[in-house]
Amino acid sequence: MIPSTNLGKPPPISILVTSRTRRDTSRTGDLTELEVALALTRAGYRVLQPLSAASRYDLAIDNEDGTLTRIQCKTGVLRDGRIVFRVYSVSGHQSHGKPYHGQIDAFGVYCEATRRAYLIPLAVIPEHRVMVCLRVSPAKNGQRVGTHLADDFVVAPDAIRRVSNDPEEPPTES
Repeated sequence: MIPSTNLGKPPPISILVTSRTRRDTSRTGDLTELEVALALTRAGYRVLQPLSAASRYDLAIDNEDGTLTRIQCKTGVLRDGRIVFRVYSVSGHQSHGKPYHGQIDAFGVYCEATRRAYLIPLAVIPEHRVMVCLRVSPAKNGQRVGTHLADDFVVAPDAIRRVSNDPEEPPTES
């Protein structure tokens, strides 16, 4: 029951809106960040978290050579055999998206439907992209060129890799 100081009037509509009708994007983002950090830690990465929420990245990987890999976490949604995620941010104060180029090194994506985390180097994503798709199942038209297979980016204990900023350089085993 919703408490009301004036029993003669209905409560304001904002009180009646439940969490089921409104998306809690902060909670979803927090859970995604935790899932990505957990997957990276289980895979053997040394994961760091910035003290400030004002950073453009959510996590960092200590590459153990004096360098860090900055990771922006995103929630992926499974649609038509593809995990789809945004490669920009939108602030409540700005209506246009702000890209991450030059401010992060990789996207850490968690998809609840696949229950997996993915680590996608920024170098494989063209600058003009707004959304990126990772293929979970083959394209219906058989297209392979220009597609990204989700399995190529999955974070798993047996697939420890160093994230490279060079799209020509293959990931290396640790």
